[in-house]
Amino acid sequence: MAGKKAIDLVLYGATGFTGKLACDYLASKPTSFSSSFKWAIAGRDGAKLEAVKQKLTEKFSHLDDLEVIVADSTDMQALDEMTAKCKAVVTFVGPYSKYGTKLMESCVKNGAHYADLTGELFWVKEMIEKHDEEAKQNKVKIIPTCGFDSVPSDWGAYCIAKIFREQLQEDTKHVKGVVWGIKGGFSGGTVASGFEMMSPENISKTMDTIEDPQTLNPPGAKNGLDAKDPDNVYWDRELKQYLGPFMMAPCNTRIVRRSNALNNYGPEFTYEEWAKCSSWLFAKSLAWGLYLSDVALATSWLRPLVKLVVPKPGQGPSEKDMPTGYARMKFFGESAKSGRKAVCDLTITGDPGYLVTSRMIVEAGIDMALNCEQNPSYGFQTPTSGLSEAYFDALLQNGFEVTTELVPEEKS
Repeated sequence: MAGKKAIDLVLYGATGFTGKLACDYLASKPTSFSSSFKWAIAGRDGAKLEAVKQKLTEKFSHLDDLEVIVADSTDMQALDEMTAKCKAVVTFVGPYSKYGTKLMESCVKNGAHYADLTGELFWVKEMIEKHDEEAKQNKVKIIPTCGFDSVPSDWGAYCIAKIFREQLQEDTKHVKGVVWGIKGGFSGGTVASGFEMMSPENISKTMDTIEDPQTLNPPGAKNGLDAKDPDNVYWDRELKQYLGPFMMAPCNTRIVRRSNALNNYGPEFTYEEWAKCSSWLFAKSLAWGLYLSDVALATSWLRPLVKLVVPKPGQGPSEKDMPTGYARMKFFGESAKSGRKAVCDLTITGDPGYLVTSRMIVEAGIDMALNCEQNPSYGFQTPTSGLSEAYFDALLQNGFEVTTELVPEEKS
């Protein structure tokens, strides 16, 4: 259904912080690409969209014919008109449980592939239950979490499983992901999603998804082996490092576990994710900080106070600071049969949550629009199960460096 469309890709929510970064990135593609790839910007405010277009055309004259589509997230008719004429939509409009439900429904109905940046697990689970079968029937890809949540984690685990399968012909038993270092800002959109997940209307659903480590796995694809998310300090004897909880791990781990169910890393596969800490005190402070932030977001009288000190929607890290950001993640794997070890080292250059995230999701949109034949997997997918190798090749040209190797066997 997605093949015969006038527009290849729509950037929905192009006036937001990450949306503008995505526009700049896509506009900077070579003119040879732009001449054959038609894209448009969309959102609810026509005047703001026109302002975005004007700034883009001042830098990139070939965008004079860039189409502007006005479609409110609550207006199903306008959304249907948009999705009926495009191959793929990537959306930056969160919280997605408030502003993404009708857009996703419209994409599924009209044969437009869909990707977003959500971390709202309860909503993803609801949408899988509601739309997965229809999306498969309509040959539509739905790929949530196509940014720092959760592409690096998904890619790292995939690389470990791939090297075991290709070099040892073995399944993967376990992968441990560790955030080895990170520098980056956060935007008002991220904060808004946090408020939505911990709101009185959604907190019980959020807690239910957190209680189940494999909550996003398809029915019948739960092995029950994954542990609950870490919430305290851990001394890793093998790594000789203190590890603490990572704030994005609850989302990342469940995406990776769904990838195992779809990619078949192995029936015993488990995945965990941590943050490397310089000391016991730092790890303990991290654990307490995450706990207290959850308490603040869930407490009615504290929520207004938090809103006074966090970025507002549309705000984010400065243009000067974003190029200096980075993230490094390491993934430590163990094969299922021989117990061989492998390490994947993944480095991101540039602010991981916004500058590079905008590239991740744009490249996902491009891949869905152009490369479905390379990976004809439909319905609710993950980055590694639903996107082609061309997607990951594109990331290697845009801020990523990834190396994976088997650890030499110890001589007896």
